Amino acid sequence: MDKKNIKDFSTRLKDIAKDLSFLGHPRFPKKDLYKLFPEHARFIDELEDVSVPFPVDVGAKRKAMDLYLRDLAAADLPYSLKKIFTQRIQDYHILLSMMENFDNVFFYDHCVKLYGSSHSLNKNEAFPYFLEKIPEFCKPDQSTQRYQGEEALQYLRGKLNETFAPDEFDVRASSSLLSDSSAGRKTLKLNTGKTYTTGHLNIFLVHEGWVHLGTSLNGAHQEENPWLSTWAPKTTILQEGLALLTEIITGYMTEERWNKVVLRHLATTMAERGSSITEVYTYLRHHRMEDLDAFKLSLRVFRGVPLEGGMAFTKELLYLHGMIQLLNHLHFFKSGLRSLWIGKISFDEHIILMDQWEQMKPELKYFPTELESPEVQARLKKLQELSFSLFKRNQL
Repeated sequence: MDKKNIKDFSTRLKDIAKDLSFLGHPRFPKKDLYKLFPEHARFIDELEDVSVPFPVDVGAKRKAMDLYLRDLAAADLPYSLKKIFTQRIQDYHILLSMMENFDNVFFYDHCVKLYGSSHSLNKNEAFPYFLEKIPEFCKPDQSTQRYQGEEALQYLRGKLNETFAPDEFDVRASSSLLSDSSAGRKTLKLNTGKTYTTGHLNIFLVHEGWVHLGTSLNGAHQEENPWLSTWAPKTTILQEGLALLTEIITGYMTEERWNKVVLRHLATTMAERGSSITEVYTYLRHHRMEDLDAFKLSLRVFRGVPLEGGMAFTKELLYLHGMIQLLNHLHFFKSGLRSLWIGKISFDEHIILMDQWEQMKPELKYFPTELESPEVQARLKKLQELSFSLFKRNQL
């Protein structure tokens, strides 16, 4: 095996993946949104319209992918790595198809290929019971201190400094997020237009900071396996499942936050079953979600699909689906949490890495040590036992 080949194919994979994170910067039919939600005109102003073309030459990108696969087939690389790289290229092809069919019914068909749908898990009688048991792991947000603007940013910077080197990340304000916070390769973004409690910010810390930012920073430090720094669609389910699980086992998950997670799942299910964006929005408002938050969540659910209903952007399902799959994954493969932090990986890729850890030698620069405390490990074990008692493997 030529290690130079691994780096070369990793670099080419990163080049191909460039510009394919378009789902994080969604476009919407703004003309329709203004008519349906005139009260949210100010936020709609900040969105991009579907008429704005994506900055990607799809034909050139597909040719680059096909050439990559031809070269990969002849390369001196282990079968396991060829399998990983091939699957990622195939998923990137689906992403391009989603881009070509953005805002029409075919977007949903391709979306389901990558992220699944609500139909299978909702048929599982154990799923509602699992949802009902999670509040036992939650506690009310009793924090009294409030943070706004720069104070909130400084709080997050200070907490992240306890885990990551200060010169390796940044925390910035953003007013156009469809959520309160998000994380990129080196940046955690926060909507500073709201007031947050310490409890709210701690959730962002572990979800966006420890998990999404942490795995990005660790991936960037992989000298022998730089492909671990590159995002791919199938890495999303493990990432979101891990982020949600981390909220719960650290004790930062509140009942308020858990209710929002469940509402996100239910809203996506409603859209798949035929509810329109206005019906989903009304449903969320009925469950006491603030107007703008309900609007943003409705937009997340209807990214890339018609607003009339019958389909959804099913990535929003991966939080719950991913957590359940992760709990069973950890149980069956007797894995700890550390190996999940090495970069952006899928479940299948994690299995390959565990099997060939000594040969691949992935590095781990950052890991939140609080996750190894007895209290956190006890919660994790209890959740694994609950999940294992309810779900059979591969029936998610």
